[in-house]
Amino acid sequence: MTKSNQTLAILGGPKAIETPLPHFQWPPKSEKKKNAVMAYMTDELYNDHGYPAIVSKFEKEFAEYHGRKYALALNSGTSTLHAAFYAAGLKEGDELLAPTMTFYATATPVLPLGATPVFCDCEPDTGNIDPADIRRRITDKTKAIVITHLCGHPCEMDEIVDIAKQNNLILIEDCSHAHGSTYKGARVGTFGDIACFSLDNRKILASGEGGVLVTDDRKLFEKCLLIGDFGPRLSHELSIPEIARYRETGMGCKHRIHPHSAAIASEELKSLQDYIKLRGDKLDYLSRGIEGLPGISPPVTRPHVTRGAYFGYRPFYHPEQLGGLAIEDFIAALNAEGMEIRQSGNLALHKLPVFADRWAQVAETTLPNSDAFYSGTLSMPTFTLEPYELLDEYIACFKKVCAYYAETGKP
Repeated sequence: MTKSNQTLAILGGPKAIETPLPHFQWPPKSEKKKNAVMAYMTDELYNDHGYPAIVSKFEKEFAEYHGRKYALALNSGTSTLHAAFYAAGLKEGDELLAPTMTFYATATPVLPLGATPVFCDCEPDTGNIDPADIRRRITDKTKAIVITHLCGHPCEMDEIVDIAKQNNLILIEDCSHAHGSTYKGARVGTFGDIACFSLDNRKILASGEGGVLVTDDRKLFEKCLLIGDFGPRLSHELSIPEIARYRETGMGCKHRIHPHSAAIASEELKSLQDYIKLRGDKLDYLSRGIEGLPGISPPVTRPHVTRGAYFGYRPFYHPEQLGGLAIEDFIAALNAEGMEIRQSGNLALHKLPVFADRWAQVAETTLPNSDAFYSGTLSMPTFTLEPYELLDEYIACFKKVCAYYAETGKP
């Protein structure tokens, strides 16, 4: 390691990053998206089921992209999870196994159904739900499993699918971080009984706001429809007698996607693979640039997966290599250099009041891998369209700050 002769910005030196903030902007601007919305506003075509034709067009395209029979577009990824949990039959007295390292919307939609979330620990390297902990937490009350492909890294689906089948459990994939990610060559969203995706503006397939779910099971699809809509669409699409009796009212929810969002999503789906490649190339470049530095290491990507959307870039922090420097002080030093970086995501779900205040068993849960993953990872922009010169500034910034604390050992 070469000695650093640069004074840190936090100590009065010049900044390593000269590019002004913000450094990450998403989604991309596009005349094609504008034209897609204008085309809908001009034509306002409706299909014979009584809802905008652009919605059914996008649903068909999204189902085909994943090789699945049915897709249902709703107003958010959260609504698709609500529909999936309802379709799984979750109710009071049932338990849902869920990751604790995820965005809270992976589990909050179970609350209005009255079921109890049971949180599982994560794998220490990926942050994904640990299949071994899933097995340990199954009881006679367990009815379903929801998993999140955290930051676009697929979960260990062979094991998880086996667990679900062996225990007759509904498996729901939360793919909100992982559009286009693959596990052993197969896209995420093709393993679960139902798979849910977010389309909000932070996701790689950004439509302003929206969500979409996919499934091959007609009964599950129709039950999801009951949460998503009511009236004309249900009258035409519900065919199973026990479900069709609710065709007039559904279950009282109206979570339809806005046709403008459907128009944008349909247009952006054409560019999804291009976005995935751009993002993967940029973040792989960043990983190579920080590999081997003291105090920091890039996210792990296992050899049998691809990250696809790669939602969020979370490197690991190693304070023991920098004289015990607290993560908050490391972040402060990098921020002072002009870097856009913070501590990783929200707290583990079992520590959030919305769950911990409601169930004593949740508040008493101990999940050491998840605590370590949260406290030992950083959150950075998911660079996609930004120039490589900016990534070079970030790499130089890490080299400067890491070298200083590794040499001085001063917190």
